Amino acid sequence: MKPEDRLVERLAALALPGGPVTIGPGDDAAVVAREAGLLAATTDMLVEGVDFLPDEDPERLGRRAAAVNLSDLAAMGAEPEFFLLAVGFPAERGEDFPLSIARGACDRAAEFGARLVGGDLSSAPQVVITAAFWGRPAGRPLTRTGACAGDVVYVSGHPGEAAAGLRLAQKIAAFHSPAARFAELSSDHQRRLLAAFHDPSPRVVLGLLLAREAFATAAIDVSDGLGVDAGRLARASGVRLVLDRERLPVSSALLAFAGAEELDPVDFVVGGGDDYELLFTVRPDDAERLDERASASKLAIRRIGRAVPGAGAGLSGPRGEREIAELGHDHFEAVR
Repeated sequence: MKPEDRLVERLAALALPGGPVTIGPGDDAAVVAREAGLLAATTDMLVEGVDFLPDEDPERLGRRAAAVNLSDLAAMGAEPEFFLLAVGFPAERGEDFPLSIARGACDRAAEFGARLVGGDLSSAPQVVITAAFWGRPAGRPLTRTGACAGDVVYVSGHPGEAAAGLRLAQKIAAFHSPAARFAELSSDHQRRLLAAFHDPSPRVVLGLLLAREAFATAAIDVSDGLGVDAGRLARASGVRLVLDRERLPVSSALLAFAGAEELDPVDFVVGGGDDYELLFTVRPDDAERLDERASASKLAIRRIGRAVPGAGAGLSGPRGEREIAELGHDHFEAVR
């Protein structure tokens, strides 16, 4: 178990059970019961130098702050409704800086029907952005529990592109030029990878489909890496997830970048972070119907493995199976 997971478990023990809380700490969002129905709530923080590079465009930061929270709601199958936004920033950046962050967050949230209703501002030595989003589950809330042996494992989009995009952004920053180009990459590939990191697309529409049609038996937001998040879903459900290396969705942009770096693209897919895709399990009898619905709705999903008896998460390939449940980002990996 990752250090971050151990800390989350200790923090979760402080939360009082019962009352209106139907799903507490430990999932992608909390769910509380109100007179008007169930309400899902989540929050995420972005810290300069940890979650994004210094001197990032503030409007893009706002879009990203909204997206990471929207992704949590998507993993619960919830329709976004409203959010709070808090920004800490060096005062010398001026009033336009937090306004641009708020503008970006509002634009991204509005794409999915959510509105800004308040927040906070503070002076800080570095930029810190915290957003909290609320939404209503479209059906029974999706959770990390519920996967059973025999279920089909799916993932949305192309995990690994954001990790490659971060490396690319770091290289561009080292050149001190946003116009830097790399001979190994086409301009389209470069734009795609950078967009995956800077401006992720939360899979809200997919999450709503999975909840409304009761397709998913379990789901998780892939934010820290496909490997570690597969391990988290497996642990919560009491099963083992085995992913097929040959079925992983490796994009041409990621292939080109990994080739230029002389690295295995699968390492980006399994161990990268900041993907904000959905990993979920589906009963075998429902898989074909889901594929048809997803195709009709132009939702990019792919079958990548199975849930089996056991624990942890593995990646199967020509050389056998290797454990991947510890592969991914952890904020406290160096803390012992």
